[in-house]
Amino acid sequence: MNFQQSIEQGTIKKVFKDILRSQNLFSASSKTLITALKTNFEPNAFQSIVRELYEALRQYCEALGYLHGYKFGTHEAITTFLEEMLHEKNIALSFDRYRKLRNGINYYGDDVAPETVKEALKEIPELITILSKHKRE
Repeated sequence: MNFQQSIEQGTIKKVFKDILRSQNLFSASSKTLITALKTNFEPNAFQSIVRELYEALRQYCEALGYLHGYKFGTHEAITTFLEEMLHEKNIALSFDRYRKLRNGINYYGDDVAPETVKEALKEIPELITILSKHKRE
C-alpha cells in the first residue's frame, strides 16, 4: 500500500504539525535508546534489547511524523512514510525488518541470536542519526 492509499484507508492521518509532541517523542526515543544500549549483553536480555532498540526507532519515526503533520495508525504506515515522504528506502526496509523481528519476539516468543542483537545495537543508532536530518527540514 502506498502513502496516498494509507491516508485514504486511515492508517496515516493528516494532522496539524505538533512540535511539542514531536519534541517529547524525540526525548523518549533518546531515553529508550540509552536504556537499550546500557542493558547488559546477556542471553536473557537479548529480546528486551531488540524490543527497546526498535521502540526507540519507532518513537523517533513517530516524532518525525508529527513534525511533518502525520499520525500513524500502524507500524507498517511508518515504513510507507519513511520510503515515500522522507525518501529513505533503505531505512524503511531496515525499519520493517526490525518490526517483524520485534513482532516475532512479542507475539511468538521468538529467540534472538547474539549476532542479531549486535547488529541491531550498531545499526539502529545509525538509522536514527541518519533520520535526524529530517528534524531540520
